[in-house]
Amino acid sequence: MLWNQFSPGPIQTIDNYAPGISLNILRLDLLQSWSSGNKYYKLKYPLQFVLENNIRTIVSKGGMFSNHLAALAEACYAFHIQLLCIVRSFVPDENNPTIQRLKEMNVVVIFVSPEEYDLFDEEIAYEKFPNAFFIQEGGLSPDGIIGAAEISSEIQPSRFNHIVIAGGSMCTTCGLIKSLPEGTHLHIVPAWKGCSTDYIQTILSANNIQPLCHWDIWPDYHLGGFGKFNRELIDFMTSFTSSTGIVLDPVYTGKLLMAVTDKIKNHYFNEHDSILAIHTGGLQGLAGYAYRFPDEWKDYVTLSKALLHIGRKVY
Repeated sequence: MLWNQFSPGPIQTIDNYAPGISLNILRLDLLQSWSSGNKYYKLKYPLQFVLENNIRTIVSKGGMFSNHLAALAEACYAFHIQLLCIVRSFVPDENNPTIQRLKEMNVVVIFVSPEEYDLFDEEIAYEKFPNAFFIQEGGLSPDGIIGAAEISSEIQPSRFNHIVIAGGSMCTTCGLIKSLPEGTHLHIVPAWKGCSTDYIQTILSANNIQPLCHWDIWPDYHLGGFGKFNRELIDFMTSFTSSTGIVLDPVYTGKLLMAVTDKIKNHYFNEHDSILAIHTGGLQGLAGYAYRFPDEWKDYVTLSKALLHIGRKVY
């Protein structure tokens, strides 16, 4: 497989999602390559650099259930690159399903305290691992943004005027802001508490991005913070997945679709709007919720497994 070889995710339309409203979903979770979801776009150019310069080791950082680290591990496994993961942890947990999956792919996992994690940056990475290539948390980098900008090529032919995406590191978000055309409205659903337009603008300015599209954030759907959930989210995801067959995750896409649904119910859109929600993948994180909160998430994970039929790669 080549570093840029992939089959793109399709756009799925849910007709009559609400009276007069059709909801479209870009299914990046169905993208097929050395990794899926938006991670393929964020990692492709860093991966190209590593391969073309014969670098044999990558260092990156992330949380205990990190989608970024899981996707990067798949890429490194496919191309026989050693991956070192700096993992933020109050208490190391070897039974964590994400950590187990990393180790199955020959990843070296280094647990550090939150304080050490916050201090670990590119300079420290190259000091400790001088022959390695460092990739920032969440894949945020200039090359990551350039790769994420290519998602727009899967969107523009269909001429959607409202596009909605969940954001973590905001790498994919900034790539879309960079590339979406004038007349498009991009709405960002932050996965963490306290995200502001200033935070995103700082990344845009650092990368000299001059948007043509209009963008804003919907900051009130994080349910208390990154990874937080309540019964309403579980019930919404269960209802949505049961009726559409589309599996969601609690950190990003569940809150994304709940936000879109809430906006539709409150007449944010009109009947002439064409809405696209971007499913960024990250379904491996469901196993972590089943592990940490079995009583709350057991039924949804059982439903999801029945729909996916793809075994340990996701769970």
